[in-house]
Amino acid sequence: MNENLNWLKDPVNGDGPAEFAEKIGLPDEYLAAALPLVERIAPLLPAEKEAFSEDLWRKDKTRELGEKIREEADLSMLAAGILFGMRAHLLYRERGIADEVYYPSMRELTVWSKTCMRERGHIGFYEWGWFVNFLDASIVRLGRLEFHEVPFHEGLEWEKNGVKVKGGDKVINIHIPEDGPLDPALVEDAFRRAYRYFGRTGNAVFVCDSWLLWPGNYGFLGPDSRIRAFMDNFDLIDREDRKNAGDLWRVFGHRENYDPANLPRDTELRRRMAEHLEKSGGVTGTGYGVFLFDGEKVVR
Repeated sequence: MNENLNWLKDPVNGDGPAEFAEKIGLPDEYLAAALPLVERIAPLLPAEKEAFSEDLWRKDKTRELGEKIREEADLSMLAAGILFGMRAHLLYRERGIADEVYYPSMRELTVWSKTCMRERGHIGFYEWGWFVNFLDASIVRLGRLEFHEVPFHEGLEWEKNGVKVKGGDKVINIHIPEDGPLDPALVEDAFRRAYRYFGRTGNAVFVCDSWLLWPGNYGFLGPDSRIRAFMDNFDLIDREDRKNAGDLWRVFGHRENYDPANLPRDTELRRRMAEHLEKSGGVTGTGYGVFLFDGEKVVR
């Protein structure tokens, strides 16, 4: 074991992989499959001063770890995610980021591990390039949603209640993790947390660019849809319409094609979207939305 860093322990509280997995909701069977690799990969990792270098974070580097121990890439990435996730606790602590933000942010490993099982049929993890944003706290989870600061879309302008925003201005961007319903109360709570986390005062500008905000969704989602309730927070100021849009897998899973006649209709969302695809010739898309938040509520 590297003398400078015991990778099998959280450097802040001494937790091991089992405690870490429990706190981020990683299923027991996922941990059981990954733990032998965790123990084999840990000695291959570098000294503490190099532990969080961008070079080590690269996806090809994590694949190399799997190759060194001659294990399947997705499972070795899950093992590496556990090790790096525990190590990230120190970075969060050094930046003054509370555990109530750190552990939910590390839950992204769990979210995408479940996606791996659903889409590839085995235990593992493959969305490494995305997970790195949570390892270095570039993106953090605050309640139901995830946030980071980004520039407003170039070429766009928006004004409301005396607040003007244009391309390049710093705004709070929203991501929606796939691990629960978009309950309106939880969504608003997440907005409040982000407002405080990013130190905003007055009216803060939030944005989101997602298939969930495609304006065409209003045409086929029911009036009680939580997606519609989420959309209602935003002024939708830009859209992109596409045939066989790349985000259809989020509803139907990865498939060779999205012929509506062959799509599953076992949920309300799947049924309504499949019917829409039949009528639209396969067109859906994405939307870019913006709203003001005063610290307690969305400014209507």
